[in-house]
Formats: sequence, C-alpha cells, structure tokens
Amino acid sequence: MTFKKCLLFVFICISQISFSQDFDANILTIPNNLKQNANSVVLNSMVDVELESARKMTITRKKAVTVLNKLGDSNSEIQIYYDSSNEIKGVKVSIYNASGTKIKDIKKRDFIDRSAADGISLFNDGRLIYYKYTPISYPYTVYYEYEVVSSNTAFIPRWFPLNYYQSVLKSSYKITFPNAIKINKLEKNFENFNISKSEELSTLSYEINNTPSIKYEELAPNYRNIMPWLMVSSNKYHLEGADGSANNWKDFGKWRYEYLLNGKDKINAATSQKVNNLVKDAKSDIEKAKIIYDYVQKKTRYISVQEGIGGWKPMKADDVDRLSYGDCKGLTNYTKTLLDAVGVKSNYSVIWAGEEKRNVEKDIFSMQGNHVILNIPTANGDVWLECTSQIKPFGYQGTFTDDRNALVITPEGGEIKNTGAYKVEESLQHTVANYSINTEGHLEANVKITSSGMQYNNHFRIENNTKRDIDDYYNSNYWAYINNLTIDNYNFINNKDSIIFKENLKLNALKYASFSGDRMLFVVNAFNRALEVPKRYRNRKLPFEISRGFIDKDEFDITLPNGYKIEALPNNLKIENKFGNYELSFLKINENKIKYTRIFKLNEGLYKAGEYEKYRNFRKTIAKQDKAKVVLLK
Repeated sequence: MTFKKCLLFVFICISQISFSQDFDANILTIPNNLKQNANSVVLNSMVDVELESARKMTITRKKAVTVLNKLGDSNSEIQIYYDSSNEIKGVKVSIYNASGTKIKDIKKRDFIDRSAADGISLFNDGRLIYYKYTPISYPYTVYYEYEVVSSNTAFIPRWFPLNYYQSVLKSSYKITFPNAIKINKLEKNFENFNISKSEELSTLSYEINNTPSIKYEELAPNYRNIMPWLMVSSNKYHLEGADGSANNWKDFGKWRYEYLLNGKDKINAATSQKVNNLVKDAKSDIEKAKIIYDYVQKKTRYISVQEGIGGWKPMKADDVDRLSYGDCKGLTNYTKTLLDAVGVKSNYSVIWAGEEKRNVEKDIFSMQGNHVILNIPTANGDVWLECTSQIKPFGYQGTFTDDRNALVITPEGGEIKNTGAYKVEESLQHTVANYSINTEGHLEANVKITSSGMQYNNHFRIENNTKRDIDDYYNSNYWAYINNLTIDNYNFINNKDSIIFKENLKLNALKYASFSGDRMLFVVNAFNRALEVPKRYRNRKLPFEISRGFIDKDEFDITLPNGYKIEALPNNLKIENKFGNYELSFLKINENKIKYTRIFKLNEGLYKAGEYEKYRNFRKTIAKQDKAKVVLLK
C-alpha cells in the first residue's frame, strides 16, 4: 500500500469513528427513562450557524432521531426550504434499523422538490425539498445532515431542542460571528432544564442532554411558554438585497419602514379624489376610517402574494388599486395609503396571528410575525383593522389577532403595542327561548341568541351561508345533542357598528322527551349545554390555561304538555370559584309553565397544575347540571 493510500485509509477510519461517536442507533443503548412517554428520541441534533458577515451565513444541521412507534413518524420527515437567496448543499440521509445497522442511504435526488406555496399564492418563488421514510418495522433511526448558504442574515435560525412526546439524548446550538457584529439573544424557559452555555468573544453555544419526554396534557399553555427555546439576531443584517442595522425596536422599525414600505404608498389622483369624495361629509377621523375600510372590503379580495422578499414586502398600493386583490401586506398598505389620502394617520403593523395567542417578542428585535394588520391611534386608544377580511366589522379582531404584542411601524421607528383583550363581561352570549313540549314529547321553540365581544366571533360567519349549510351548522355543530332537529325558519341581524349578532330561529325536535311508564322526562337546558369535561390526570405535571373568558346567560320559558304535572325539578344551584361561577334557578309559574335561568361565567387565566382537578370538577358539575332533567307525571 502506498503512503498516500495509507493516509486515505487512516482518514476514512477516523471519519467513520468520528461519525459513529456522534450517535449510536442501537435501541438497546438508549436509556430507558428516555423511552418513557416518548414516540421518538433525538440521539444527537446539531445546529451550527456561521455568520461570516452581514451578507453571508452558513447553516449546518445534523440530526439523528430514533422513531419508536407510528406516532413518531412525523419526527423523521425532512423539509429543507430554499430560494434564490438560500442554497442547499451536501444533503445526506441514512436509515438504520433497531440494532443500529445502516439499511438505506438517501440521496438528494430521492427528495421531492416542490413549491413552498400555500395553495392560494399568486406569486411564490420559494421551494422546498421533502423526504418521508416509509418504515417496514419499528424502531428505526433517521440521520440527516445538510448545509444552507444564505444571504438573508435577518433570519438567523432559532433553537427548539424539545417537543412533546420526544426525549433528547443530546441537542446543541452554536453560532459564530465576526467581532464587528453584535449578537442579541433571547433565552426562554431555560431555568427548568439542564442547559449548558458557553459565551466567548465571537462564539455562543448551548447544549442540552438526557432530557426525558414531556407528555402533552389538555389545556397546557403553548409549548413556547413551557419548553426551552432560543432566539438570536444581529445588529447588522441583510434581507433580499437590502442591508440593515439596528440596536433596538425603534431603529429596526425605521429600517422596516424605509426599506419595505417607503415608495409603496402612492395612489393615483383619480382614486385619491374618489375616496376624498366618499368621506367629505364625515365628522371625525374614525368615521372617515370606517368609510375607507368599507370601501376596501367591497373592492378587494385576499390572495397570497409572495415573491422575492419572501413575503415581507407589500405590493404597491397603486397595483392593489388597479388589480383589486392583495395579501395581508398589500391590502394593509393599500388601506393605509387611502387613509393617508383622506388625512387619517395609521400604521402598518406586524403580528403573529392565529387562534393561539403569540407575542412579537419585545425583548429582542428581529424579523418576527406571520401577518400584517393596520393600527389607527386615537385619543381613546388604538383601533386595529384586519384588512384581509371582507366580512369583519371595523375594529373587530376576534380570536385571530386579539391580546398579543405587535410591531407597529412608523416613519419614526418601531414600537411594540398590545392589540388589546376583550373583557369577560364584553363577551356575552344571551339566549332567550320559549319552548313547549306536547303530549308526544315533541318540542317546538322560538329561540333568540344575541352574541357580542369574543362570542360574536363564534356566530357571525353563518350570516351569508346557504340554507343547507345553516341547517348543518345547527344540527351537526351547535345543537348536535338534539336529535331529529328541524330549523323551520331563521333570520340574522348583524349590527356591525355595535358588533352584536342576533339569531332568531323557529325550530322543532321530534321525540325530544322520553317516556317511562306514566312519566315524561326531558333535559330542561335545550339550547346551551356546556358538556365538555377536561381529561382526567392522576398526577398532572403541566400548568393549564383558559385563554379567553366569557359569560353565557340563558332564559327559557317552558310550556308543559296538558295532562301532566311536575313531579321533580332539578335543584337550584350556585357555584363561585376562581375559575368563574355557575348559577341555576327554576321557577314554577303554574302547573303548565316553568322558567329556567342559567348563568355561566368562565374566567381566563393561567393556573397551576395542582389546581387542575378543582377546575375539572367545576366543569364536570356544569356538564352534569346542563343534562339535568325535568320529570313529569301523567
């Protein structure tokens, strides 16, 4: 063997030894405590970020994960995003069986290459490569590594080492950076986990080891509020051809305005004249804003537009005006431009939108958020507009953008503001019903439901549904517990100024009551039952959260069938605790009429794990009482 061949052989051996030391895929080597309550185990995960300059970043990822059962398959899926600013290099994937023997190598050509579009995008130059292994047995291990070279240093990767039902043997994160760049970091929920940290002049690194799986528990807060994670940003960065620098949110917001917005807020003279004519009789800025918002809702429609900037730069206002469509960025910027034209100040604002509340993290300035809304500052507080909706009332947020921090972008800079929460008392649903039960047990009723605040969000969308969809909504969803239900007639009143939605319904239900000999029995709460009982846990570990509170008030006048008398009514009841209150009262008006009144108030809040059983008992009692029956004797 020649000297060169000998050196090559030694190098290969060393490489194989080094590779084998990164992880051991033999299932027997995984500690038993890491297999408990786990669908998968991360043997070794490494994220290595080399920030070479404000314009270049190399991200190396390596991960070995053992999938223990079918529920863990999703943890072995590999998705790598790329575009003109992000180049993928050196993709390598290997599959190992339970004994740790390699059974398959996957090449980049084996991946599926597809658009990263969301299905409704008009323009989208983002793509991804995707691979999903189909196992023949469990457990198995997937190892992958790849490198991405990016010029978009405004998006430094974050570190999320843990996930529900996944334990971690080892996970690490490292970023290196030049002395000329300052790194900002946000460490969340580190205090409850064994995380080691090393901070040097130009290197920052973290590692977590031997961490058992966390089992998901019902009503647990968002995992971001429980598990450790890291966010990193730099004071000098680059995004799609534009350099930026900032030291705080004010600087960052100013850069966002100048780069992403400035020059996009121009409108032609004809449109400017048109909207000024629309608002010429308005007596206040808010009245002007309502007119403009209504104009935008009627004129435009939403369609996702993601091109070049990766979804961060809006279309020109003039283009939206001409085409009558846009995404959240374009429609918000368009609405802002029209408001500018009529002399009303408003601000383009970035937010994390969705049913679950999530904040723009105020303690670290960086590219954050997945949605854009419009902020209108007034003497009475901020008004927030959802510019993508053609049906939402002016200033109404619902559960999509309520009660979370947003980045408000102005020409002077950025500011973090909270979008505001709906108070429990504002989120009222009032149900008034007159119903009768005949001698055959059939029910006939007139029902009026009035919803406001957060509860308006649960109802108002049915206004423009077809008759078939409305029938399905009440039969399969809202009153799914009522058999043989028929909606005879309905009408809706949507007061968008006061944000109150009213449902007026006439309905019937065959055989609503049941019979036992000479007795007739029926559930007195026909139209608003809270039957959900949280899952039982013998030893709950996680805190729990009620994210939004509300009040339900129900008043039913009930006419009983001729020839029957009341044998038994449920007892009156009143419960008060930190979670809310529940109150029932039954009033016998005469032998043929009773009045039922129910009030259920639920308080939002974050509660300790030890309080869960009390809350569960509270909801269990409510569910039981909401199924309580009246007994009539013939």
